[in-house]
Amino acid sequence: MNNSKGLIVIVSGPSASGKGTVVSRALEKADEARVDVQLSVSMTTRGIGKNEVDGETYYYVSREDFEKNIADNNLVEYNNYAGEYYGTPKDKLEGWLSQGSSVILEIDVNGAKQVLEQYPEAVTVYILPPSFQELEYRLRSRGRDSEEKIQYRLAKGKNEIPEARWYDYILVNEIIEESADDLLSIIKAEQNSRLRVEYKIDEVLATYGKEEQND
Repeated sequence: MNNSKGLIVIVSGPSASGKGTVVSRALEKADEARVDVQLSVSMTTRGIGKNEVDGETYYYVSREDFEKNIADNNLVEYNNYAGEYYGTPKDKLEGWLSQGSSVILEIDVNGAKQVLEQYPEAVTVYILPPSFQELEYRLRSRGRDSEEKIQYRLAKGKNEIPEARWYDYILVNEIIEESADDLLSIIKAEQNSRLRVEYKIDEVLATYGKEEQND
């Protein structure tokens, strides 16, 4: 198996588990850790928000364009939230992978299942809070959700967390720095797993005797 193609790393977790912060910190530390990894940018039909940048926060498109991407099979996963589409463009993802870069997809459980149908070799990581009490504390501390929305997110988290049982790795996010380091360690280990670099054995063996021949 040739390792020239990058690795897909799916990161999921309930709202306020800190998965976005863990991913962001891991990306900041990736160069220092010598891990070649990028963050996949999703496509959406919702309007661009304050301080958001097209192509960095999301790819902002019309509903017509999004549905054309669905019809053209150019989305590895997509969902509809509150009447707006969100999805992962296949052409962008394949572009990174073909360059040998690993790509993090920060998506929910349903999106993860869709991606695994097309890329069963993808690595899955679930971010858990230390406790449900901590999850609720983090939700309230953000100060941006109504009580109704908080209760909705807590109920959704309770229903979703059991899905972590089928993920490859589970990280309990107590300390951001440690969780980010753990995520990078997982990516680095998977990039060097036998199944992904076994071809190097033959490459090394092929060089046997060449030095003597050159002499």
